[in-house]
Amino acid sequence: MPARMSAAIRSDQAQDIVTRRFADAALDVWELTLRQYPDETIFVVVVAEEDLAEAAEIGNAIDRELDMLGFKGFVTVRRGSPADAPAKARVTGVHDDRATELVRLITSRSRTSEAQPSLAYVRDAAANAAAVSAPRHHLIFGRRGAGKTALMVEVRRGIEIDGNVGVWMNMQTFRHEPVQRIFLYFVQRICDAIAVHYRDQATTPSAAVRAAELDERVSRALARNDFSVVDAQRLIPEVQQLVSRFVGSTGVRIYVFVDDFYYLPRSDQPGLLDMFHGCVRDTDAWLKVASIRHLTRWFQSSPPLGLQTGHDAAHIDLDVTLQDPQRATQFLENVLLTYSKHAGIQRLSALFSRGALDRLVLASGAVPRDYLTLGAGALLRAQARAKARLVGAQDVNQAAGDAAQAKIQELEDDLAADEGSAQRTLDALGGLRKFCLERERSTYFRVDFRDKEARTEEYAALTDLLEVRLVHLIDPSVSDKRRAGERAEVFMLDLSQFTGARLKQAIRVLDLDGGRIVSKKTASKEATRLARSPRELITIYRAAPLLDLGIFTPSAA
Repeated sequence: MPARMSAAIRSDQAQDIVTRRFADAALDVWELTLRQYPDETIFVVVVAEEDLAEAAEIGNAIDRELDMLGFKGFVTVRRGSPADAPAKARVTGVHDDRATELVRLITSRSRTSEAQPSLAYVRDAAANAAAVSAPRHHLIFGRRGAGKTALMVEVRRGIEIDGNVGVWMNMQTFRHEPVQRIFLYFVQRICDAIAVHYRDQATTPSAAVRAAELDERVSRALARNDFSVVDAQRLIPEVQQLVSRFVGSTGVRIYVFVDDFYYLPRSDQPGLLDMFHGCVRDTDAWLKVASIRHLTRWFQSSPPLGLQTGHDAAHIDLDVTLQDPQRATQFLENVLLTYSKHAGIQRLSALFSRGALDRLVLASGAVPRDYLTLGAGALLRAQARAKARLVGAQDVNQAAGDAAQAKIQELEDDLAADEGSAQRTLDALGGLRKFCLERERSTYFRVDFRDKEARTEEYAALTDLLEVRLVHLIDPSVSDKRRAGERAEVFMLDLSQFTGARLKQAIRVLDLDGGRIVSKKTASKEATRLARSPRELITIYRAAPLLDLGIFTPSAA
């Protein structure tokens, strides 16, 4: 186990850590007191009853952090009575200054990076942070904005508190580099991490010497123009030996976080993952690779290269779909509430109507970052109405339209750089809108697995729309009632494509009612269908029209 710091921190420094950790989690602490004894210090934290479980979890994490810092003390969490609650000014609605502060927070902090962690990490029901911390190679999949970076930043913070080593690489930085140079940068990051670990030691261990020598050779190789993939592959045994010696002699575990892996060409991905894997094979060092599933090729069978699912690595899927709408609603509202508490707003109902919160889930396709940014946009829309008190569903519709216009503009701007690709995506959107709104008059639809496998190029056109969030996946696998063994994916056209000025009469749409899916026909007296159970939800999705991917074939335009 890693050693504690030789000089313990003072009690005032420990109290500052306790205060900051609860503030980072946006958890309302009613009272914090110290009880100092000769051998230890106890921090007593009083919170509301509904915050007790989360506060206890934070307290346990603080205890581990204080122990690593050599401080003899711990946190105890207690339930406060309503009489203990501090008096807070009532939020008056969307025109309250705290609503404007919430918009500012979301705008500045909704995008996570290595340098800027999320405002506060909201744990989900799947306990993904605990899973990613495990000594196993992981492929972490999710759409843009699903929380891949936030998850890895949180895991890195935890493993470094425990004294382990975290190495970070964002592939967007290296997307214009060839495979062999990306590998050299990977080796350089490993060597740097080992050097940092040993920097405060009086003597220089052999692993530090070898890391410095290898780092120097890598620097010279990066200065050359003739360094090949074969040259890079010859370094793999040496890197593996260095990693093995380091983790074996120190008892420290290495975690290598590779973010935005999808920026690399799919043809390069298996080979590069194979090289990374070779460097850490049979050592206590673990790869954590974040990417978008349909843009990633993590293994090829002939010749075998990359990370093989189940054998070499496990998958973690962060996409929260509407397969479980109540879970999606609860998780997303917890994310928004975290930001709201930082702005001094204790209840979402102080700003958002129930209909607006439900509509946000659909408008965002259950993508956390989109949920936040659409929430901020809807707040701004509501603030433009002088007498508005709460954000309404129509404000969300308008915010979704604003966001879609920006996406379309980005696609049109891309025409200059990649006219073929951007134009195909725009054509695909036009074809899909015609299918949904004119032919089938349904905003949600199914894609048969067999059609997906047979028409890979046409399916790619659909995934391009998925990538820019003009289409949302709402269930990845729904069985066919009439054909045993046949399954389909269920998608929904983005809300912006059929609301506001584009709203059409008598089209079938999905909505949410208290976290439950509703299927209804606009401007119609037809009864709505409420999914009160998983079986009823599947029935609604099975009734969606089947999209023939042939509509995306260029000749079909």
